[in-house]
Amino acid sequence: IPSNTKSVRFYVQTKEPGVNYLIDDGELTQVQTLSQFASDANKGIDHNRKANLKISLSGSSYPSGIKVEIQQTRSEFGWGSAVNVNYIHDSSHKRYQDFFYDIFEWAVLENALKWPFLEYSKGNFQPGNAMNAINSMRVKGIKVRGHNIFWGGSDVVPSWQKSMSGSEFKPLLEKHMSDMAKTFRAKFQHWDVENENLHLHFYEDKLRDPHITEWMFREMHRIDPPTQRYLNDYSIVDGGQSTMAYVDQGMRFKSAGVPVSGMGIQSHLVGDIDISAIKRRLDEVAKVGYPIWITELDISQGDNHKKAQYYEDVMRLYFSHPAVKGVMFWGFWDGKHWRPQAALANGNNVTPNEAGKRVQQLLKHTWRTNESHNISHGQTVSIRAFKGSYKLLVHHNGKVIHTENFSLGQAGNTLKVNLSGSGSNPHVDNVLIG
Repeated sequence: IPSNTKSVRFYVQTKEPGVNYLIDDGELTQVQTLSQFASDANKGIDHNRKANLKISLSGSSYPSGIKVEIQQTRSEFGWGSAVNVNYIHDSSHKRYQDFFYDIFEWAVLENALKWPFLEYSKGNFQPGNAMNAINSMRVKGIKVRGHNIFWGGSDVVPSWQKSMSGSEFKPLLEKHMSDMAKTFRAKFQHWDVENENLHLHFYEDKLRDPHITEWMFREMHRIDPPTQRYLNDYSIVDGGQSTMAYVDQGMRFKSAGVPVSGMGIQSHLVGDIDISAIKRRLDEVAKVGYPIWITELDISQGDNHKKAQYYEDVMRLYFSHPAVKGVMFWGFWDGKHWRPQAALANGNNVTPNEAGKRVQQLLKHTWRTNESHNISHGQTVSIRAFKGSYKLLVHHNGKVIHTENFSLGQAGNTLKVNLSGSGSNPHVDNVLIG
């Protein structure tokens, strides 16, 4: 607000022309500019995403020339992307697949699990194409989100549902949940149960039941308890229109005991980015107390250098925030992207642009721990490492004499390498993992 401003008026504009609103109270709070954003975020990353690792030697003999190496094989924090159901497993799109598998460890099918794509005509449920893509990714160790079971927009539900009566719907919803749970059992880490429910109410209107979404969550918990159940909505951080409505919904579901596992926040960003405002809105949602996933991140910006910096800033914010457990890009290649200017790679060769190179650097190097240290008797190597899965390699004079897998979580870990033998032929009896 300009410094010479003498008065400000606020207006409330509603979408429903026939509805009047009474405002009981209002509050205006200044959002502080994050003047030291990068350094503060890095402190958050160190606190929330790293843990202490200690490595020492034990045993009766300690030859010289021992080196320990740790290689991070997986991040505890989830980094992933939406993928095209055909391109991710069709051998003719190897460059597309190579880009994805090189940096991502999570995936979500952009459209193939949505009801109109699985059951274009009533009773003709066809999950085969989606299943092929899911299985091909899981073989490679990719974790998958199930997006989505229901999507209650009148223009996105199966066309054959629009003329049905409300009395026909409840059994139909029950059958669809059963079909999804049975077909994809143990395939997904998360379900987006009722997508964009703040804004879209097709099933509530059809059934004249404002609590149908809560029922959907309870039913999915009953028939598929291991898979976590997520809310997912937009205009939460990219614009403030729905931030507090989402907070209210989360609080309401929580107080009613609805089995919600977490809150999904879409992040479809356009143009210049206000990182201070995004953080403030994210903080508001975090107060609900559920884990948060950033489910649909893209930044549409024509200047690739600006886009690279914006992606880094937004990723750094999300990675540093204690409530956020993962980030899913909503696509990465301009050949299959709903907003090509947001893509990380371009052209037939799926060539990384400046933003893509920046993302690769962050996910493969900056936010991974891969280190080697010489070690001798009585010495403890202490490492502040990113949480995740690791491989330990023990070298003697340049030769690997032992490998061991271990994990690093919030409590940290202590590895004690028990060496025996001497001279040119030592070996590892065991590795004690604390």
